[in-house]
Amino acid sequence: MLDNNFTKEFSDNIKFSYSCFDRIIVRGYITGLFCEANVIKMLRNLGFTSHGNGIIRLLAEQLSTHITKRANQLGIPVIWRATIGGKSVSMQDFVEQNYLKKGQFGAICIIKAMENVRSFWNKEITTQSGKKHLQMYSCNKPVSQYYIYINDFELGLCYLKISSYLPNHCQFYCNGHYYLARQFDKRGVNYKMEDNAFVEVEDLGLLKSLVSDFKGSIIENRIELHWDNWFRFSKGERSVRSRLLHHQWYTSQTEVCNNVVFKQKAYFERVFDKLLEKHHSMGVPDKLQEVFGAQRQFKESKTVQSRFHTQACIKHWFKSNSIKMYNKGGRLLRVETTINNPGLPGAKLQKPLCYLQGYYWYGLRCNNRFSDTLAQVDVSQLNNSHAFYGQAIVNKKGKRIAAPDLRQNKQIELISLLLSSRFSAEWFQTKDLKRLLSDHFSKTAEIRYQMGKLLERGLLEKRQHANYYRVTKEGYVWLYVAYSQIRFFADPLLSKIYKNNLAKKSKLFDKLENAINEIYGGLNTIYQQINIAA
Repeated sequence: MLDNNFTKEFSDNIKFSYSCFDRIIVRGYITGLFCEANVIKMLRNLGFTSHGNGIIRLLAEQLSTHITKRANQLGIPVIWRATIGGKSVSMQDFVEQNYLKKGQFGAICIIKAMENVRSFWNKEITTQSGKKHLQMYSCNKPVSQYYIYINDFELGLCYLKISSYLPNHCQFYCNGHYYLARQFDKRGVNYKMEDNAFVEVEDLGLLKSLVSDFKGSIIENRIELHWDNWFRFSKGERSVRSRLLHHQWYTSQTEVCNNVVFKQKAYFERVFDKLLEKHHSMGVPDKLQEVFGAQRQFKESKTVQSRFHTQACIKHWFKSNSIKMYNKGGRLLRVETTINNPGLPGAKLQKPLCYLQGYYWYGLRCNNRFSDTLAQVDVSQLNNSHAFYGQAIVNKKGKRIAAPDLRQNKQIELISLLLSSRFSAEWFQTKDLKRLLSDHFSKTAEIRYQMGKLLERGLLEKRQHANYYRVTKEGYVWLYVAYSQIRFFADPLLSKIYKNNLAKKSKLFDKLENAINEIYGGLNTIYQQINIAA
């Protein structure tokens, strides 16, 4: 479905591909409540003769009372954010695990939190003549925030965030993948999701049409429905809201992603390693200028490397917007453009929600231009003859044995120790490894588990009727090549040059890649000769 050079280059190894919105954050503002004078005028129009702190607090209490009453009517809990764990605990994950039920639509849970937000307050001023009067001012203060989680009939899981104090800024979150999943459920289309991504879809034509027809009006209609139910002020037996307190909705953050699902996990992981090598240089401003379609160069750009769960992730920033690439779920390549600032060079997107489709088409073009650069990697050195060692297997007893995870530093340290000369001439026990790997493994059982992966693949052998092990000839071949490629040639060489000489990196990268290809060629020659000798 994606039209770029990368999907064309690897078409024989790709199962399918698609693009869609991912995260969408919309913010709601009451028009005009951005300065003190307008707030005072609005309070007078509401019938208040004063704009004191008591009036502001009264409105906040009425709003909070209505939300609590509404939650009690629906039988849903109101939970304090602090009771579900620290900041490391995702509120969305908590709600999905505890309150999201298939077939149950509407509000399912409310999480209450205290956050520092912009609000208005008053202080008493005494003039030189001794007269006193209230002066309103804008400030940041801790205010109650209500995250109302909703399993929407059209959008899937989303939330409406309401700030209890004036100017009552609201926020709405939804996810394009949840929207597509909901539409598939309504139409009876079979699909499979893994880690917020589709790995199987029965009707790709429907997927494409749903994405291209997705508009801001779909979100706005659902927002208005939920906002009308929750943003009201309790007056005792009934709750009301003045027409003066009407929100306008604007796009705050959007994520547009390209997803490429590969047929074989082991093959894609080798391709992804090559992509990481290639794209250490993408942070140079002139390269990002092309990806984002800018007319001129900008200095506000940088590249960061991090981990997404257990996978490597490279993220490029450009004028507060970003594009990132990561391995999602082991066999899916995701390229994702995040738009925080719509004043993009060459785009100038509009903030009102009705212009949402423009964000999708711009993000899709950025993703495709980025993917075109991915097609330039040289995968001729990828060796498929030993893919067996990088895949999960099932042993004779029918038990699934995971592949050695060479992304983990402790696994690399174990391989390094097995290749050392002290274990090449004699058998060894697990306790011998534990003594030397105490900084990386806390328990002997962990080492035994990692060794089991090598043992089941014939890379280690065990002495009959004894707990002694040694590396096989085939094990030395694979462990040596795998360790050398990862430890010496994958990251350190490129990372050192990237950090020390970023400005010249772009011009020198092609020469560097050619040199690395020669090294890989030499490694393959060594591998073949060792294999012949073995």
